[in-house]
Amino acid sequence: MKIINVVMKKMAFAFIRKMQFVVILFFCGFSFAQENESKVTDTLVPSNSPIAIEDLDLHYFRWKSENNHRNDSIKIFSLSPISRRVNTVNGFALGVGHYENKKIKLQTINGLNVEASPLSIALFTISINVPFESFLVGINDNVISNVAFFDDVTKTYIKINGLNISSGGFTGGAEMRGMNVSIISGMNTMNGFSVGGILHTENFAGLSISGFANISESGNGIQIAPSNVSRRHNGIQIGLFNHSKNLRGVQFGIWNTNGKRKLPLINWQFKK
Repeated sequence: MKIINVVMKKMAFAFIRKMQFVVILFFCGFSFAQENESKVTDTLVPSNSPIAIEDLDLHYFRWKSENNHRNDSIKIFSLSPISRRVNTVNGFALGVGHYENKKIKLQTINGLNVEASPLSIALFTISINVPFESFLVGINDNVISNVAFFDDVTKTYIKINGLNISSGGFTGGAEMRGMNVSIISGMNTMNGFSVGGILHTENFAGLSISGFANISESGNGIQIAPSNVSRRHNGIQIGLFNHSKNLRGVQFGIWNTNGKRKLPLINWQFKK
């Protein structure tokens, strides 16, 4: 029996040693496979290439910031002044008007903009000379330089594509493409049809009918008002007083001046 026990112990010891050896081999093989797998994935973005990882991050965040808006950046309806968190209104904007905000670069309205603006009352109360001087600007365009309302050119902060109806109007920094109905407006650009009391623009294209004056730095189209001024104008001016330093077109009025001549009733200029 002693001999049998000794043999059994030796066999058990040998079996244990074999199992330990198998376990060690299995563990080594598993670890080696894991290492190889990590190396394969690392070939997509090498571990020793931090520039590639940084570029991927930068491109991702740049894409997020440039091509994706916040959920509330586009609205169908908005009150005005529009919240600085809203970039675009596709539909209808209603309120008291739009005013320059340094935290807002540009906002766009595609559709209808309606304003109950106190601007017209303020201008006609505080600066009663605005309509009076605007009426005379067709005789002497230097007269309007004394009106503070028209002194500054403001960078565009609001664009409207569609219809604008206002009891007041803009004081600058606006671009309008469509139809404008307002008492008094100062815009950077007006393309389309405008009717109101006074329209002052840097660039005008279309038809403007005003009760007091049409004033533009550069115009293309038709101006109809008691007093019309466009320093560079291609088209027609119809009113009591018409003035254009650089005209390519015809003027109809009591007194008409352009770069060529000064005449009553009708005047024209087609060349320098």
